[in-house]
Amino acid sequence: MGAARSRWDVPAGDVEEAPALAAAADARVMVVRDPAAARFLVRPSGLRRLAPFLGPPRSVAEVARAAGDKANTVLRRVERLVALGLVEVAEARPRRGRPVRRYRATADVFFVPFEATGAADLEAALADRDAYWERLLRRHVVRARSEAMGVWGTRIYRDARGRVQVQTAVSPDANASMLDDGMPAALSAWRDQLWLEHGDAKALQRELYDLVQRYQRRRGGQRYVVHVGLAAIVGADD
Repeated sequence: MGAARSRWDVPAGDVEEAPALAAAADARVMVVRDPAAARFLVRPSGLRRLAPFLGPPRSVAEVARAAGDKANTVLRRVERLVALGLVEVAEARPRRGRPVRRYRATADVFFVPFEATGAADLEAALADRDAYWERLLRRHVVRARSEAMGVWGTRIYRDARGRVQVQTAVSPDANASMLDDGMPAALSAWRDQLWLEHGDAKALQRELYDLVQRYQRRRGGQRYVVHVGLAAIVGADD
């Protein structure tokens, strides 16, 4: 059975990779310079907690129902967001006893300058942001492979075309293909020997992005983590 879906699930990487869109003329914009708030926002867990409040005001109960969480758990998260200056009380609706508070983000657009995150440099900032997703992908690729194959190893050899291959294998003479219909949908593949002209590289970049976007619009029952990447290798690599 797939993981429960929240109405406010936040896809990773959309903020960085999506085409630039201008903010609405009346949008509230906040440049986040407080280090604690900045570090909170650039973490996937922090962004997911803020997401329900980007838009119309929501009560704790509404957010809890949509996310499948306990109200007390959501309330603690909201109190943290308020303390960081990222969420505020938008309205308090009267009722018998205490009024129902509805919260919203303190801005429609948040901008986190690199220097506010406390990272040593831009590479460290990207590594810190990506670490959560890398661990998530690695953990669940290993789980899927273990369930399907048990113990596996790495097979290194030169194929009939003369190219060196590094493949997941179950024995010295048998590769394991996760592409078979009966195997789980799991993949972790790296290639550093693609030799492309700039036009082909840009075409590949756009095709990869469009492919992920196309499948992201589907609404199946199982949550998956996906990573795609592409960059020119300039100078000596490690």
